[in-house]
Order: sequence, then structure tokens, then C-alpha cells
Amino acid sequence: MGQFKKAYAAFEDYFTGGLLFTGLTLVFVNVLLRYFWGRPQSLLDEFSVYFVVWGTLCGIAVALRNDHHIKVEMFFRLLPLGIRHKVSIVAHLIGVGFALFYTFYGYQLVHTYIVSGQRSTDSQFPLWIVNLVMPISGIMFTVRFAEKLFFHFKNGGKDWMAAQTKRSL
Repeated sequence: MGQFKKAYAAFEDYFTGGLLFTGLTLVFVNVLLRYFWGRPQSLLDEFSVYFVVWGTLCGIAVALRNDHHIKVEMFFRLLPLGIRHKVSIVAHLIGVGFALFYTFYGYQLVHTYIVSGQRSTDSQFPLWIVNLVMPISGIMFTVRFAEKLFFHFKNGGKDWMAAQTKRSL
């Protein structure tokens, strides 16, 4: 199981990093085309946005994995450890619920674009491919929220308690 977790984490890192790198490279190339040759390409603008948005949405799962997401800890840290454990479980259950909701409606959006055959204005690129990021990133969120939730119950919650105590020091 440890090998799978490492491989999945590497996939997340390279996938999101690659998307962001590609998007920002397209922006850079278009800036060069605009300022040095006077010939910007609207196609590059369009696809750079797609890649950056994809990288950002998928990168949220990486932030969740590494605990780099935004959270309000000031009040959380004031609570006793047992209450923090319960609050954290509820928060991650809400996270799983949101991720499933997001995935489901993202899938419905993609299905609607497939059925309608709608395409982007500039490049005529199929919008179902562009919006495929929603169910994909939703699955990635679900995996990470479920992993966090599992950690709360692993070993009767003792591992989570130990990690919280270690963070407090």
C-alpha cells in the first residue's frame, strides 16, 4: 500500500506541476510573440488559461495532502484535543460530501457538453474536454479527504492524537 501511495502522490505532483508549467510556458511564449514580434496568438491565451485552471484545481488535492490549504486554526487550537478530533472528523466528512457533490455535478456538466457538442469560441476545442477537470479533480479531492478521514480512525485515533500533540510542540 505504501508504494501505491507514493506512486499516487508522484502522479499528483507531476500532473499538477506539468499542467501549471505548460500553462505558464504558453503565457511566456505568447508574451514573447506579442512584444517582440507583434503577433500574439489568441489560441495560446485560451489554452494557457485551460492548463493553469486544470493545474490549480488538481493542485488543491496536493495542498490538501500536504496540509497547505487555508484553514482557521486559531480557534481550533483552543479546543481540547478530544473535541478537536471530533471537529476535524466532521470537517473531513463535510469535505468528502463536498468532493462527491462537486464530482457528480462536474460529471453532469461534462455530459451536457458532450450531448450538446458545444465548443470554445476561438479554437473550436470541445468544451467537454476543458470541463473534464471538474470530475477528475473532484475524485482527487475525494481521495485526499477520505485519506484524512481514515487517519482519524486509524489505530483508534491514537495516530491522529500523536500527530496533533507533536504539532503543538
